[in-house]
Amino acid sequence: MLHFTMDGFGGHRSRFDDIRLIYELLEELPSKLGLQPAMPPMLLPYYNGVEPDDCGISGFVFLAGGHFTIHTFSFRECYFVDLVAPQAFDTAELTAALRTALPVRSVEVHTARRPKPFDEIPVHPSEDFGPHLLINIAGYAGPRDMDGLFRVFDNLPPRIDMTPIMRPYVLRSKDESGRSRLSAMTMIAESHIALHVEEDSDTAYFDIFSCKFFDIDMVLNQLKAAFPGKSHTVQLISRGCGYRVKRTEREPEHARTKAWLSTRPQ
Repeated sequence: MLHFTMDGFGGHRSRFDDIRLIYELLEELPSKLGLQPAMPPMLLPYYNGVEPDDCGISGFVFLAGGHFTIHTFSFRECYFVDLVAPQAFDTAELTAALRTALPVRSVEVHTARRPKPFDEIPVHPSEDFGPHLLINIAGYAGPRDMDGLFRVFDNLPPRIDMTPIMRPYVLRSKDESGRSRLSAMTMIAESHIALHVEEDSDTAYFDIFSCKFFDIDMVLNQLKAAFPGKSHTVQLISRGCGYRVKRTEREPEHARTKAWLSTRPQ
């Protein structure tokens, strides 16, 4: 698996709320990179949720054995991209295309060929946007049928204190080498949860990205129980490093939305 991540800060709110633009990126970029989509893009605009600042668009498309996700946070003026695929692709071309479509003040880009880990990206809860937990599972012994995987993903978010914003998608596909893969994805208000099982080799690749910091030990225990295997190689990395400094402050805007209250007679 080649896993690409890109985090952008300080962009245009109008672009981050542009459903058509996000759809076109999810639809067009995989083909330009020589990757095979396995479904049309799925978009979920999310507003007035548990955390008002989490509003924006979450979208994904399954690839043959992988996925491409885009999460925009229009109020926070930032976005987060993940592209996971079993074969290599041009990360420089992808970076350039995203920077053109979603221009921002600053960008962080990382890639890793799993199971090789990402370069260390320490997590600082007081400074960063959120954690990204990645697990390589050898000797995967979890659900192998679509109904079973759906049930696990349907019940997983509340068990790990996350907020589901859709029912799970489960799909079986074949990559360019002909290997069969079983994939599952659910979008959460905090971002996404995904799993890809390489059925021919009994290996699986799991990741959960969250804008909310969570109890790592509790979540890992739940995940190992849900997706058992002979061994679990775990990496926790930070997304949005230094976000607390890079974020756009919104206190004046919050105050402006309540300005009418001062005109009420006492």
